[in-house]
Amino acid sequence: MHAYTPGVQHEPTSPGGRLPSDAASRWELYRLLADPVRPRLLALTAAEELGVGELSELLREGQPKISRHAAALRDAGLLLARKQGTWTLLRLAPAAAADPVVADAVRAGTAACDADGTLARIAEVLASRDATTREFFARSGRPLRVGPPLELGAYLAAIAPLLPHRALAVDVGTGDGSLLEVLSPLFDRVIAVDRSDAQLALAEERIRRRDLNNVELVRGEYDGQAFRELVLERAGRSGGADVVFAARLLHHAPQPARGIAAIASLARPSGGAVCVLDYEAHEDAALCEQEADLWQGFDPRHLLRFAEEAGLVDITIRRLPRAWQGEGPDRHLVWQLLVGRRGEATIAPTV
Repeated sequence: MHAYTPGVQHEPTSPGGRLPSDAASRWELYRLLADPVRPRLLALTAAEELGVGELSELLREGQPKISRHAAALRDAGLLLARKQGTWTLLRLAPAAAADPVVADAVRAGTAACDADGTLARIAEVLASRDATTREFFARSGRPLRVGPPLELGAYLAAIAPLLPHRALAVDVGTGDGSLLEVLSPLFDRVIAVDRSDAQLALAEERIRRRDLNNVELVRGEYDGQAFRELVLERAGRSGGADVVFAARLLHHAPQPARGIAAIASLARPSGGAVCVLDYEAHEDAALCEQEADLWQGFDPRHLLRFAEEAGLVDITIRRLPRAWQGEGPDRHLVWQLLVGRRGEATIAPTV
């Protein structure tokens, strides 16, 4: 398969991209176009950007001969060339097409190529470009890799322009920073906070390895006044983050209601989003002991009440598919996602 991206181009050398108008130059132009192959070459490259080998196939001429003709037309400013690997792709120069003599040559070449079926064969030549790719994927292509793709960041970066508010995101309780691989491509700036030096060291290594250069790591308490002031400073006139994420944090919070209030206070007023990912209520006390959890998840009704008391509006709560829950010791639990927006009356909790 051949990819087509901008390469080296050769533009007409005459001033303003126009062909010379003096008598001697016009005579040379007539002489240049006298060979019957050249008008056909101009006609084909006017219809489609084609490689030298493809033009050789279409015109049923040897590739060296096509290369010589193409070089002469390029030197005269009639063709533009683009290098792509070992390929040289040719197309008719737009400025040349405006010249009446060249336009007449293109018409003559088009008529000749149409009469003998050469123009119709362009589609066949183009279709053969991806023959190798078709064969590769007909054999099932690459082996299936289960889980998020390694190129996930590229896909998220493509989605980012679709988000109306993506200046600043906050990841509270970032841990080893796994969520940062999702947030960094989506947002212009990300602030991640954690109180554990060990966890922050892991997050810092992840940032280095994955080139997450728009992430700022902060050691501190997400519900502390110092961190809130930092977020407000980084947010500037917006007054807070566009989105605040708390992924599997709340079941570690001594006071979950106060925790959601602190998280909500970091979002920008009147519309900043808050996303809380946590467990539904469960009976696995052994897991809580193993993971130092304070709470065995939350009834969705209680979670909703916490969010409403924190001043969030437009609240939705949904269960997540098991397939999205990773391979950790908590994968058997029911995960729930609460999403709400900060209302005007949201008040920062007292410290």
